[in-house]
Amino acid sequence: MERKMKPGQPSLKVRNAAQAVDTALSHLHKNHVQNTPGADTKWQEKTIYSPENPDYAITGKMFTSDDWWIEIFQGVVPLSNTVYKITVFNAKLNYYWKGSVKADGSVTEAGAFRLLSEEESRSMSEEFLKKSQVPPPRPGSYGH
Repeated sequence: MERKMKPGQPSLKVRNAAQAVDTALSHLHKNHVQNTPGADTKWQEKTIYSPENPDYAITGKMFTSDDWWIEIFQGVVPLSNTVYKITVFNAKLNYYWKGSVKADGSVTEAGAFRLLSEEESRSMSEEFLKKSQVPPPRPGSYGH
């Protein structure tokens, strides 16, 4: 069921993390970044949790496929004001890109897609792996 937009309300082109991934990858394709995953890529989606405080869960999403890792965080705001903060990383190719996607579909780059050094890539791999292994907060804790 599609909602009618009120006059002056921004158009919602991106409504969730998966659509934000598609928008970011489309942006990279348009900018001719070689080896960017295609539209036919099959992603595994996982909720990731903050390791800092088990009673207060800050969550995001992690999308993985082969050697690609995409991490997304978003704040709790009305859908029309959502900004998805995205990191795209490939450990095998040492590729890295960071940016954001707004609900209206606009993309802002925090930095151009770049090649990481072996050491940076190894460090990034360890960080992504560690984040993917944080267990969910215990039942009954804040927000759950």
